[in-house]
Amino acid sequence: MTGTLTISIEIELGWGVHDLPTDEHLSSDGSIERKYARKLLKKTEETDVPISFDIVGHLLLEECNGEHEGRYEADWYDADPGTDVEADPLMYAPDIALQVLDTDANHELCTHTFSHILCDDAPDELLDTELRRVQGLHTDIDERVSSFVPPRHKRPKNEVLRRNGIRVARYAKEKRSLTPAHRFKELTVGPHPEWEPEVKNGVLQTYCTTYPSLTARALPSGQRPTSQVFRYFPIEARTRTHMYYLKRATQRAIESGEPLHLWCHLYDLSNEYQWRLVEKYLEYLHQIPEDELEIKTMNELGQKYFTE
Repeated sequence: MTGTLTISIEIELGWGVHDLPTDEHLSSDGSIERKYARKLLKKTEETDVPISFDIVGHLLLEECNGEHEGRYEADWYDADPGTDVEADPLMYAPDIALQVLDTDANHELCTHTFSHILCDDAPDELLDTELRRVQGLHTDIDERVSSFVPPRHKRPKNEVLRRNGIRVARYAKEKRSLTPAHRFKELTVGPHPEWEPEVKNGVLQTYCTTYPSLTARALPSGQRPTSQVFRYFPIEARTRTHMYYLKRATQRAIESGEPLHLWCHLYDLSNEYQWRLVEKYLEYLHQIPEDELEIKTMNELGQKYFTE
């Protein structure tokens, strides 16, 4: 049986927390995240692994004046500096998007909304405004987007997505753990849950975990230290354990035929501990024959389901 794997990576930089009081997981100027983005893109070319990169639309701007169309809450754009990529590289990053498009790995550039809006609370009219702006920005550099990832897993209505040209959405599901011990096992050795994508209201819903699954919860996340729960274990053991998790999930996808969706944020993998893990996993994927595992972007996954 041939398995299917989709990998999606969220590119948020400062917009991921512009409404929150902390950004300890980020570098001060986005330079570390850009360094690992380049490493990742180079490695995906070497291993021929396509990825869906879900980028916040505001990052596509080279500059702005801090004022944006739409009926937002009064303080929503307080963190928007109204400058440019040189002055505030955590809030503007068209360079990363162009690097993604410039590779030969057939990556997909999809959307994570324009301003990292929380879609479950936002009025439909405001989501329309966000997605229209996103489609215009993406058309300027490449083509209209057809895939969508909601910030913090807050789902919008599929009808809103569909009328704005979105055909595929990545939504999170949570597997309820019976005890803390079950939860610890789930986050370390797995198994990764299996969920069949399904078409609802004209949108293909592909499912992922609520926690980043490509990177390891037991390792530092970006510039943020590892949770104290895991610090008692040797870091090499933690790395080997998550590689086991990834390989186990991949083999289950091949054997069962249930599509597998792994994901993380760009910042998650932006340290040497996580990067070495992701690098080894990409090399592992490169060794799997194509008749055993198809690696598809979200858009390609949608093409498969809508043509069946």
